[in-house]
Amino acid sequence: MSARERLAKAQAELARALGMGEPVPAGFDAERVGAAAEALGMKRRRLVQRTWPMLAAALGEGFAGRFDAWARENPLLGVEPNPLADGRRFAGSLRAAGAFPAEAEEEWLAFELRWRLTDEGGLSARRGLVVKTARVGRAGRRVLAVRLPGGRVLRLSGP
Repeated sequence: MSARERLAKAQAELARALGMGEPVPAGFDAERVGAAAEALGMKRRRLVQRTWPMLAAALGEGFAGRFDAWARENPLLGVEPNPLADGRRFAGSLRAAGAFPAEAEEEWLAFELRWRLTDEGGLSARRGLVVKTARVGRAGRRVLAVRLPGGRVLRLSGP
């Protein structure tokens, strides 16, 4: 194996240790790698908290623990990680588990009207006419939202 191949292998192992909690590769200080991994995890959580403020507020003190547990199992995707996409993936996992807070439905709906997740973990802007429905708030009022070409959003709500 060439020096370049060994370096590439060590870098990949280090990246997995930092982002996925895998064992620290030989030749690296485990304590420092652990501290760096913790700092990166906190940064990831803060960025998602900023891009999904309603979700973070609705989960309250439980946000950090729930996000951190999810993040350990779900490494960042894509060449350039996007906190809006990362937050959407987290929110999607909460919805799948039946634990998504009703107070954050407006935020979910706003995302779904404008963006879609790509297979690579990024975002792609939705084009054309987009129609979405949701139950919003604690009362669960129904909302029909239509995003028109050009970005204008119309909302109709009912009981």
